[in-house]
Amino acid sequence: MTDEANSDPVDDYDPMIYDAMREAANRLGGLYMERWHLATNEAEKEKWLSLNHRVWRESRDIDPGSLDDVQRARADFVARFRVEEL
Repeated sequence: MTDEANSDPVDDYDPMIYDAMREAANRLGGLYMERWHLATNEAEKEKWLSLNHRVWRESRDIDPGSLDDVQRARADFVARFRVEEL
């Protein structure tokens, strides 16, 4: 499995990729919540909480039946996690 979206035709879509996308969103949201707990002022807390809510909304808006959308979202969440983790 790569982090890149794949536009190849699929005739037997495995729904586990949706679970992998949700896990990537949960990891990113968890990182944001860790930062929320470490924040030293209300502005920082609001920033991290807002980002966490955004990830949750984005992940909920993905059509689980669209392989392209799910792969694209997973790649995006993984990339954002890697940037934040640095």
